[in-house]
Amino acid sequence: MELTVFEGDKQVGTLRMEQDGLYYEFTCDLVPAGERIRRVFVGKAWRSEYLGIPDTAGKLRARLPKKRLPDGVAFAVAANIPRGAWLPWRGELDGVPIAEAYIQPTDDGIELLLPPQEAVKLPAWAEYMQPETALGKDLMRLSLLPDGTLPERKTDRGEETDEENPCDDTGDREPAGDAAGDSLGDEGRQADRADL
Repeated sequence: MELTVFEGDKQVGTLRMEQDGLYYEFTCDLVPAGERIRRVFVGKAWRSEYLGIPDTAGKLRARLPKKRLPDGVAFAVAANIPRGAWLPWRGELDGVPIAEAYIQPTDDGIELLLPPQEAVKLPAWAEYMQPETALGKDLMRLSLLPDGTLPERKTDRGEETDEENPCDDTGDREPAGDAAGDSLGDEGRQADRADL
């Protein structure tokens, strides 16, 4: 299997993966980054695993137990961030492709950091994002449920909205008036008829 390695939205190399018993074997070829340290991560869904730092020629060989990524690998990311609690991630959120983000698993969910250019792709969730400076960048934080879904949104009255039909508020509406063509005009004649 071969994947493109991305750094943000730029393609910076390729990663080949082979299965070897209980392990994945990775061979990575990146465009050299010069003096900059660049770490490589792979993942799928809401998991991201560290592979290592390529040499000065952009080469990296690594081995990872399959149990760390039991569902396989769907993305490869290079990032020049320090290794720590935040892991680079890319994937899909609420049906929207996200090219660059950082995740941190917690006891009750997942914390997601989005650069501003990615956060604007989710305008319906802007009010739930909090600005945060992390990893030397200005980012937007969004808390997710353990399965990576967005939490239920609340209305002004504290009720949960229906994600399938957020405008479904039938109890608070006036009955709709007659449609054009269905009412009777002055003197009992039909108005707005197409055949008149």
